[in-house]
Amino acid sequence: MKKAIAPQLLLLLITLVAWFSIAAQFSISIPILLAKGMTYGEAVWRMFGYLTILTNVLLAVCCTLLLLKPDSTPGRFFSRPGVLTAMTLYIIIVGLGYNLLLRNHAPFTGLHRLSDEGLHTVVPLLFVLYWLLFSAKSGLQAKDSLLWLIYPLAYFAMAMVRGGLSGFYPYPFLNVIQLGYPRVMANAAMLLMGFFLIAMALVAIARYRRQDLAID
Repeated sequence: MKKAIAPQLLLLLITLVAWFSIAAQFSISIPILLAKGMTYGEAVWRMFGYLTILTNVLLAVCCTLLLLKPDSTPGRFFSRPGVLTAMTLYIIIVGLGYNLLLRNHAPFTGLHRLSDEGLHTVVPLLFVLYWLLFSAKSGLQAKDSLLWLIYPLAYFAMAMVRGGLSGFYPYPFLNVIQLGYPRVMANAAMLLMGFFLIAMALVAIARYRRQDLAID
């Protein structure tokens, strides 16, 4: 009985922290963007220019469906070993990227600090724990790592197109105006390699544990 309850409780905790942190981030940032002359639609569009927001919203939807509608078509999709492992990869990158590269650029306090820690530290740690302990891991192969790279590649392409049209680049290491295309492309290549290496590590962990070692 305890084994059946444990994953649900962890999913509930991740879901609550994720949605709270996302809502808090929007409640803080949208008024600031509106004060700069943006429309509400432009402000929301700007928020979804951040990999952190995109990934946390996607993960929050995933956990909500696994918690409330696991037998629905979307719920079955998100429960696939490959999808859950991809989600784990993406949220690890969000956590590592912020804590290794961006933390010193964001000396936030109060609710903003709470939201930032939720999105970049608490949710990543909790979801990795969920994946390690409760996610099915059968059938994962090294070639899956290449498929999982579509998401960061698509994000990079979107960031470059948006930046070229508006001059807005969500992260300093992607800022073509300040760094130039050669440096940004080199940064992107290094980050993509990081994605791939972490993906391969997750596949190796999954092979070690196997589905029969996951806690149902």
